[in-house]
Amino acid sequence: MSLPESLLGISPRYFRLGLALFVGIFVSALSWLFYLAESVSPEVHFAYTQKLRDLGEFNARVDGQILANRLEQVRNYDAMTSYMSRAELLAREVGDAPGFLAAEDRAAVATVAGELSAAMTRKAGMVDQFKRDNAILRNSISFFPIATSAFLDTQLLSSLPGSLRDPVGKYAREVLAFAHTPSKEGGDRVLSARNELADLAGGTAQKHLVDNILRHGDSIGQRLGSLEALMAEISNLRSDALLEKLTGKYAAGHARAHHAVTRYRMALYAMAILLTAFLAYLFFRLDLARRSLATANRELGERYAAQLAVEKQLILHATAFRSAHDGITLTDASGNILDVNPAFSRITGWERSEVIGRNPRVLKSGRHDREFYEAMWKSINETDSWRGEIWNRNKYGEVYPELLSISAVRDSAGKLTNYVAVFSDIGRLKAQESQLTQMAYYDPLTELPNRTLLADRLVQGIAQTRRTTTLMAICYLDLDGFKPVNDTWGHGAGDMVLIEIANRMRQIMRGGDTVARLGGDEFVLLLLGFSSEAECQEAIRRLQAQIAKPLTVLPEAISISASIGVTLFPNDDEDPDTLLRHADQAMYRAKQAGKNCFQIFDAEQDRHTRSRRDHVNRIRQALDDHEFVLYYQPKVNMRLGKVTGAEALIRWNHPERGILAPSEFLPLINDDVMVKLIGDWVIEMALGQMEVWHAAGLDLTVSVNVASKQLQAPEFVEKLKAALFLHPGVAHLLEMEILETAALEDVAKTSRVIDECRALGVRFSLDDFGTGYSSLTYLKRLPAEIIKIDQSFVREILSDYNNLVIVQGVISLASAFQREIIAEGVETVEHGRLLLQLNCDHAQGYGIAKPMPAEKIVDWVRQWQPDPMWREISDLYWDAADYPMLIAEIQLRNWVSQIVYATNEGQPAPCSHLDNTSKCEFGQWYFGETRRRYESHPVFAEIERPHQRIHEIASQIDNCWRDGRIEASRTLIPDLLAARDETLALLLQLQRLVGVRRS
Repeated sequence: MSLPESLLGISPRYFRLGLALFVGIFVSALSWLFYLAESVSPEVHFAYTQKLRDLGEFNARVDGQILANRLEQVRNYDAMTSYMSRAELLAREVGDAPGFLAAEDRAAVATVAGELSAAMTRKAGMVDQFKRDNAILRNSISFFPIATSAFLDTQLLSSLPGSLRDPVGKYAREVLAFAHTPSKEGGDRVLSARNELADLAGGTAQKHLVDNILRHGDSIGQRLGSLEALMAEISNLRSDALLEKLTGKYAAGHARAHHAVTRYRMALYAMAILLTAFLAYLFFRLDLARRSLATANRELGERYAAQLAVEKQLILHATAFRSAHDGITLTDASGNILDVNPAFSRITGWERSEVIGRNPRVLKSGRHDREFYEAMWKSINETDSWRGEIWNRNKYGEVYPELLSISAVRDSAGKLTNYVAVFSDIGRLKAQESQLTQMAYYDPLTELPNRTLLADRLVQGIAQTRRTTTLMAICYLDLDGFKPVNDTWGHGAGDMVLIEIANRMRQIMRGGDTVARLGGDEFVLLLLGFSSEAECQEAIRRLQAQIAKPLTVLPEAISISASIGVTLFPNDDEDPDTLLRHADQAMYRAKQAGKNCFQIFDAEQDRHTRSRRDHVNRIRQALDDHEFVLYYQPKVNMRLGKVTGAEALIRWNHPERGILAPSEFLPLINDDVMVKLIGDWVIEMALGQMEVWHAAGLDLTVSVNVASKQLQAPEFVEKLKAALFLHPGVAHLLEMEILETAALEDVAKTSRVIDECRALGVRFSLDDFGTGYSSLTYLKRLPAEIIKIDQSFVREILSDYNNLVIVQGVISLASAFQREIIAEGVETVEHGRLLLQLNCDHAQGYGIAKPMPAEKIVDWVRQWQPDPMWREISDLYWDAADYPMLIAEIQLRNWVSQIVYATNEGQPAPCSHLDNTSKCEFGQWYFGETRRRYESHPVFAEIERPHQRIHEIASQIDNCWRDGRIEASRTLIPDLLAARDETLALLLQLQRLVGVRRS
């Protein structure tokens, strides 16, 4: 019988059996605990939560598509059908909860998932019904105006008494207004108009036509009602609430499963401690046995037996020491390492031979200060132990967290002999905790705070703002033009754009500010510490400028803008939810204002109304005090070299601010009666000035701008007649300019007013043509003699061939309708030259003359001479077949400009085929089918040499950039521009040669 068995008083056989049983049980327990500790899979958890997020997103997109189709913003159901089918599929998939949940949690999740799946199935049916009903409603609304117009056309030709034209027109307007904005009042008006029309149609020959119109109107009303009820029923399904409930059930189950796993890990650690304690106990018993044997028998046999016992104990100690999953370090009283186990090497990377005799401070990470270690050693010296988390560094320089327990070992006399340190790497546990925190409080795509963390930050921001008596801006931000990015490059590109925009906003945020993502392309920013609203506005402008920079993650360098709604706390002293809602409302106003701007929510609307009233009153006072003056901008015939007229432009000679442009004050009175008073004043002043010029020997046609509210006023024609009566000598020289968009507000009324004014000898021009609907029907119905091409198109004809095509199209359209044409925005001689080549002779712009006071007009008219380039081509006209040559000129200018810009910015040339003269847009024209039209002219062949030179220099610039020689590439720009100018000069010669002279 060996020594340990004899000490225990049992036979060797039973001892070995018991020991094997103990080891087997212990190992099984450790394995079982390790299995349970790793049962919660982060991958499965992430996949399931991703399904929940996707389901929520598709469900929200379905609702958005329903609303968009209902509001006619989208006219197809493909996206809605796709989103609904994917939402149904996900609703069925989330019913299969992860297996690591407890049985009761899996049952709870399955129950809620079943309810959600049923709700999504019902919603899918309702969506199908919505598509059918909405499509029918669209057809009805589309057909209704056709049927009504057909009836009205027949009424227009009818001279019978009792015409139903006006009742039918009234009923049609009421039905279409009700279809656009359903309301109880609108329904009552429709019913009233219907009854009136039905009563008037009874017994007439048109009754069957009227009944057909009434049936369609009734169908529209019924369909609208059913659609509103169906949308309300879809809203009442509350599928989002079920999804939120399902998310909550799953989150609670996951938390309980994770808590259980934590308990198993603690149990695993406890068993390791128990094993250490058992070994310490075993050492103690062996020491007692050794002392007893030394006292009882000093003979060799007794020493030999004691030696065998010690060897067995050491083997057992070594086995336990090596098998422990936790790292174990044994040191002497001075802290020098005596031994480490294999787990130590696995965790730290240090081999046993490398650390024996060294101090454990070799593992020191540098993250803890001196006070931390002083507190640790104080605990060890006072209690012989310390336990806690600490950051150490492995052999490869990597810092990792570990759970460390240090125990002091003393002999029987209480003297310190050794230290035992047991530690385990808890990096994975820390990573899981960090991942859970990230999932709970941060957006997984952009890593910005989510709605939950935003709510907490908003509460903190309110408290801080109250303490510091400053302003906090709550900004609701929505990206403009984000949907086309997804449609063009896919959702992956859209995600990259969101990440880049989030990083940009994060970069310009201050330390105490917060930027959060609510979902999609919507963000919320909390900006604290503003001393004034102006400071906040400046910060928002910087934010918009940062967002508007070209994106770098897309195949093309495009930019997107942002619409931002802002509310300021404590000016808007509300609770957090209300503040967010106010900011959201302001954001929608920014969208309606044209996007790429910001709107500040005004909690004191009355104060703003008074402020606007004050502005209007100040303008009224300015009119009474004669602070307004008229400037005149000449109009010329470039081909004949004659001044043909001038446009009267109002200016405000402000006592403090000097001369103010119309944009400073006219927008404030667009919807006020003041716009009519000022319009009448402009007409009177223009007629008076024309009489002064007439007395000086200058008869000059003057055009005045007429606002929509002034033109459509009932007394407009009578007032104009009175003004012309007072100035009979110049009445025939007055012209009226009306905006295209204003004229289209009521085409019939505008046309009638124009006809009445033409009877008085006043001509009309349609201003800013091309910026509205530019419908041929409207052009036919509006009897304006002159069409003014909007300056936004004319200014860009030298750099954008699309604008050149638009201008040419408007000129051809005006010619077809036998209308005069005049181009605004002629900024340079080249603008005028191109317009002459497009057969547009009349022009106006800063390249001819800026608006000037009336007293300077006479001298300017007498001294003005057309530019020599215009004179040289004044007798030439070009065929439409030559217009591609003009487009090629613009494309060449633009092609070179792109290369110059990219070179100056240190970017690669954006154009392809730099070394191939036939692949660029100019080369395609030059070497294309039109070559036969011009190759009889020698100058046409000469163009090829400088054009080839352009491509050679562009290729050299690209090569320099690729070699990293940016400055060298920039030095080639003058040569590139010189080759371009030579090419354009030869092209201009060719244009003159192909021009046709007319007598």
